[in-house]
Amino acid sequence: MAPPRPVRRKETAHLLDKIRVRIAPHVAGGFELLAYADYGPCVVPLLGEDVEIEKDGRFHIPERDLDVEGEARTFLSNAYPLIPGDEPHRYRVYAEDAYAFAKEILPEIEYRYTVDAPKEVLETLTVRSLTISPDMKVKAGRGGWFDFSIAWHAEQANVKTDALIEAVQSGKPYVKTDDGQLVELSNASELEQMVELLAHAKQNEDGSFTAQMLFAPEFVSMLERAKTARIEAMDRGFETFLKEVKSGKPVEPIAFPAELGTVLRPYQKDGVAWIMFLRKYGFGGILADEMGLGKTLEVLSFIAVTRKEGDMPDLVICPKTLALTWEEEARRYVPWLKVLVVDGLAEEREALIKTVSKYDLVITTYPSLQRDIRLYLAQPKPFRTCMLDEAQYIKNSATATAKACKLVPSDFRLALTGTPLENGVHELWSIFDYLMPDFLGSAKDFRVRFERPIRDRQDMQVLERLRLKVRPFMLRRTKANLLSDLPPKVEQVSHAALTAEQLVVYARTLEEVRAEVEKAVAEKGFKRARIEILTALMKLRRICDHPALADQRLPRTEELSGKMGLALELVRQASEGGKKVLLFSQFTGMLDILREALDVNGIGHVTIEGKTKDRQAQVKRFATDPKVAVFLLSLRAGGTGLTLTEADTVILFDPWWNPMVEAQAMDRAHRIGQTQTVNVYKLVTKGTVEEKVMDLQDRKRKLFDALVQETTEAMEDLTWEDVQGLFV
Repeated sequence: MAPPRPVRRKETAHLLDKIRVRIAPHVAGGFELLAYADYGPCVVPLLGEDVEIEKDGRFHIPERDLDVEGEARTFLSNAYPLIPGDEPHRYRVYAEDAYAFAKEILPEIEYRYTVDAPKEVLETLTVRSLTISPDMKVKAGRGGWFDFSIAWHAEQANVKTDALIEAVQSGKPYVKTDDGQLVELSNASELEQMVELLAHAKQNEDGSFTAQMLFAPEFVSMLERAKTARIEAMDRGFETFLKEVKSGKPVEPIAFPAELGTVLRPYQKDGVAWIMFLRKYGFGGILADEMGLGKTLEVLSFIAVTRKEGDMPDLVICPKTLALTWEEEARRYVPWLKVLVVDGLAEEREALIKTVSKYDLVITTYPSLQRDIRLYLAQPKPFRTCMLDEAQYIKNSATATAKACKLVPSDFRLALTGTPLENGVHELWSIFDYLMPDFLGSAKDFRVRFERPIRDRQDMQVLERLRLKVRPFMLRRTKANLLSDLPPKVEQVSHAALTAEQLVVYARTLEEVRAEVEKAVAEKGFKRARIEILTALMKLRRICDHPALADQRLPRTEELSGKMGLALELVRQASEGGKKVLLFSQFTGMLDILREALDVNGIGHVTIEGKTKDRQAQVKRFATDPKVAVFLLSLRAGGTGLTLTEADTVILFDPWWNPMVEAQAMDRAHRIGQTQTVNVYKLVTKGTVEEKVMDLQDRKRKLFDALVQETTEAMEDLTWEDVQGLFV
């Protein structure tokens, strides 16, 4: 007889206790989440079908709270990167979304619901903020390259290089360790710079890297700044390189010829050693010593010390006004070198270029090079060295001059300039594009990484990165630091008032040009109206010098210009005291007016301006003729390449936009050989556009100092508001 069937007893319905979320690895990668509603002994898939559970002879039936289950479903379905599955309680997290899920969604799920997951899953979804540290092994390679291997660590976990590079380049704030842990990058900015350098390296099959030595100084500097990075091992060759980078010269002492050893000052010998260091490792560099410290002699000494029998010649490219200066300096200090100056008509230059292999030093000019570049490209071998004097001539990379210089075939390149940048850091890019084309990246990359942050945001961290990057390849010394025996230079701004006639002409012209500029800007936009803006400013500046420059009907007398009266008074005082004066103006028309006035006053004078043919004759007469008290010079034509230490008074008749151009002019007198204090007078007309120009100068000087002289201020580019302020 069969036993009696148990009595089916229905238990009282159970209310919702909690929502549970179970997390497990997904078979296809990432994670799977299953959501359940917990009704006491009954656990029901979220919004799934009703269930009955038998326990202790009782059947338990939940009393469903579909509103709460629906709210949980809505939350989980909208919690990206959770992806809802086909069933209401199933969700998935793809592997690439694990960080976003762990960082943003999982904490909220843990707050709202009960999470069930194996310990290893929760550890995998734990985000730790850690420092990623590299350990390096480095060795010097051959032909201007070095090799290194790199291992990345985050506490006890290891990180693959490819994973780190991918994370940094894609902008991810985290990386996965070898065992799948999520690590947030606490030193992201350091890692960004390291990965940026890795982009310049070639990855080998074994995972190591090979990079050009020109990136090694920045590489080492970066590792030294990073607190956690370390070089685990390096070979002797790289150790030697580091010593030479830090000292800026070769380890081995340099043997100078006796003729030069007694002439060169200690800092000039250091300069020669620095150039030799650059050449040894295949670098290029900017010799950016302040004007008047003898850069020409340093370069000639480098040539003399390093030339060997059979070497191809060294090439100097310079402004036309300096070609004879280079030739004379070479004959004076290194007379044993065979020197060729490529000058004359096209046929003459072509014939000379065909003979360059017979010489040690070839000197040509920027205009000649531009016309003759095809002849230089046809040479069977590259020049040993190509050196640009006054290298700011190639600051605009779009010019034919810059393009021609960058085409000259040479084994080593050097730039000489006391003003490596005059208006912005983009000029520095152009010079380095000539020296080491890949060093600062493409023009577009440079604009994004350096120029715009510095110009638009005055980002001092970016400016510091650029300064540290170029520092090993730019040598800058100043007279104040080096020449204790050089007398001081005293600068002062001397203000002049507009005469009544000047005021009438200035006020009328200001009203006219302000309307013209505003109309041009309204029609073309600020950037396309630059010609109209500069033309307007030029008119006002001419009137500040002398109203006759704007209205030729006016007499060209001293009484009509407040500034001219002030300048002539300074000249008379200097002449009566037996002193000599350098007087600079941008306007050759003003030099003509001053020349007439000096003749009336019986004061002897000479002139160099753009049309002057025999500059050396003028220089010699100024130096030797006691009756010649004044040297009239145009700011551009006479601002470079001259040594005029006979003068101890400098008058800058009109301020110019660029303080570096003015500094070059002053330093015609304030340089080696000067024995008297040099007094510099900057003449500025009160209440005019000239005072606004002085404000602009200060901004540009700040940028130069920040990058080259290691101060911490940057400049802004001119804005329409700046320009409007000039016409007030």
